[in-house]
Amino acid sequence: MLARTALVTAIENFVLFSTLISLGIFTVVVIVRQITIREIWQPRAESIAHLYAAALVIPPLASLWLVSAALLPRLWMTPQAFAAEHSAPLHQLHLLGELTFALEPALAYALVSFLVLLASFAAWSNLRGSWRVSRVIGRLDVQAVAPPPEQVALVNVVAGNAGLSVGLVMSEYPVTFVWGFRQSKLILSSGLLRMLTSAELTGVLEHEAAHHARRDNLIKLLLSLCSYCSLAFPLSRVIVGWRATEVEMICDEVAAARTSRPLEIAEALVKLRRQTLTSQLSSEPLPTRAIASSFVSDSALAFQRRVGRLLTLVDAPGSMSPDGNQSYAARAGAFVFATSLVTLSVILLFAPLSVHLAAEALIQILK
Repeated sequence: MLARTALVTAIENFVLFSTLISLGIFTVVVIVRQITIREIWQPRAESIAHLYAAALVIPPLASLWLVSAALLPRLWMTPQAFAAEHSAPLHQLHLLGELTFALEPALAYALVSFLVLLASFAAWSNLRGSWRVSRVIGRLDVQAVAPPPEQVALVNVVAGNAGLSVGLVMSEYPVTFVWGFRQSKLILSSGLLRMLTSAELTGVLEHEAAHHARRDNLIKLLLSLCSYCSLAFPLSRVIVGWRATEVEMICDEVAAARTSRPLEIAEALVKLRRQTLTSQLSSEPLPTRAIASSFVSDSALAFQRRVGRLLTLVDAPGSMSPDGNQSYAARAGAFVFATSLVTLSVILLFAPLSVHLAAEALIQILK
């Protein structure tokens, strides 16, 4: 019975703590975004992307650490040991439940149901998107000869160097995206190959290859799941979209550095953006939110920022990113995870109720 109560209480506190942290971080992110958009401060796109990623990861990670450190010791401590460490009044488990006592236990079970429903929705959304793309992939013809042969040869060379397999969609609509997580596939349309010059196409291909090298689809999926871990998920979803724009700018810079042709990449972006605004797919639209990285931005603001950044690279080639890899972010993430695990282990071994009592003291101040 105690284990069941502990699980429900842990989920309730996790959701509430994650919500509070998300709200605070979102406020900071909005301020930083306004400063950067107004060009008061102009950091690299990679730095802003890391900030947005941290804003999505920190709330669930910090909440999980806090709930684990505060509630786990009660499960194995004897009543005598708990009474000796915990001053009166004694209790079973509560933390934030102290602030919502009048709503218990309905609130706790409602939050558990909320988290289960959100997890189910996130899983269903991504599986549905994967299924829809799979239907399109099944109709691909990699031996299509309709596009100019030299364009097809260019695609094969760039994709081969990047370790990407290629799928060609026979469609007049310009389509380009990288699909999949580990064994990614570059999806292109015959219309795209006919619309772009060789220089423009090379820039687009290098942009997509950068997504593949950075494993952006996998990172996007993980961050998308993190965004659903609190009641503030609509705000977290906004951050996911903001980060996507920064990632596109990073891949633009990588492509510009590899081709030394930022102007051609900007021209390709303008061509494809114009075409997507005037044309409609004759079949089901291709989903790209969680399982695919697409070259053309949906947002007008994102499009303007990307074109503006590419034009500045024409006059400042030294500011272009040569690789755009995520090794720094991976090392930082591994360090944070290892630090969290070590500190949690030390606390549980040597001061099991320290976090519990500190959280209660803070809650008493809030009351």
